Amino acid sequence: MSDRIFEYQSHWLVRRTDTPNYHIYWCKPGTRRVRRKSTNTADFERAKECLIEFAEKRKRPSDQPPDDALILDGLNDYVELDMAGRASESRARSSLRMWSKFLSLCDVCFTSELTLDIQNEFVEWRRETMKSPRGEPSNAAILRDIAVLSAALNRMVVRRKLAVAPFIQRISPPPPRDRFLSIDELNRLFAACEEPHLLLFVQLALHTVQRPSAIFRLRTDRVFLERRRIEFRAPGEAVTNKRKATVRIGDALYGILRQAVERSRSGFVVEYQGQAVRGVRRSFRAACKRAGLGDEVVPYTLRHTGATLLAANGVPLWQVSGMLGHSLQRTTEIYAKHSSEFMQHATEMADKLFGGLGECSSARQTRAKLGESETCQAA
Repeated sequence: MSDRIFEYQSHWLVRRTDTPNYHIYWCKPGTRRVRRKSTNTADFERAKECLIEFAEKRKRPSDQPPDDALILDGLNDYVELDMAGRASESRARSSLRMWSKFLSLCDVCFTSELTLDIQNEFVEWRRETMKSPRGEPSNAAILRDIAVLSAALNRMVVRRKLAVAPFIQRISPPPPRDRFLSIDELNRLFAACEEPHLLLFVQLALHTVQRPSAIFRLRTDRVFLERRRIEFRAPGEAVTNKRKATVRIGDALYGILRQAVERSRSGFVVEYQGQAVRGVRRSFRAACKRAGLGDEVVPYTLRHTGATLLAANGVPLWQVSGMLGHSLQRTTEIYAKHSSEFMQHATEMADKLFGGLGECSSARQTRAKLGESETCQAA
């Protein structure tokens, strides 16, 4: 960065070496984080006018929230104040990095500039930078980035840093995961798990059908062996849409958990060399490769596998729903087709009510083909 050429109300004008245009630089109050915005002009006088307009626009009356605000200020406040310490903090920070990079590329700063065209540009840019394992664009991460932005803007309104949040359009959510592992594939995966902490994670994921993040954050003091119960939600933890369930400990899981609790040095159930484990993507991917499983199999696949096999072997959907922490409606939408009793009562009743209605008509058609009389006696 070159020297400051002109300064106005804690904003300064800079002539960069990599572009003929002047840039506006400033720091967020209370931080050392430097932000910049291009003036889109190489004319010094016009650049000064742009800087003064920009600085004045950032000022707001003390008695009412402004009609416009800096997008990154809202995103930073949301991540630092609202998401700190939560399970989804790392994903929120990832979304912040994506928005920061995109807004810098397209030179957008204020909420008033978040037009539908800019939002569509973000979606297309995001699809170019991120592909699913199968090489197709995935909506999941983009949907999360948009949700983080929308939440941040709404929090700005609550904090009276913005009068009205701009409209943020949504994209279609990704389809439910269909990939699950068969018993043979699970046996191969178990045999390919070389690290004890990875094997423990796989066992817990299948037995409890919890999200990977919930398993990694599970502490030993929430495993109640004597009561045969695991409390995945910590005391006082806020209830979110991703509800954490209370799961019963079965006989097979009891011995596994007792050993893990006794050996834990970090206070977490899943640990590696005495430290809590935050993720197993690399070791899990390597195990899947050794087991001959495709790249589409990820740690979350185990949760879907456990729920699918439970439903397929006759476990009532309301019990599967309780373990997943889903609503019964959501569980039914995803797993009812795998249930051994799927639509059984309905199809049996349909057979009983309607099964004999077409017999007379079918008999007439058959006799007509054979040249016989179309007489049909009533039953």
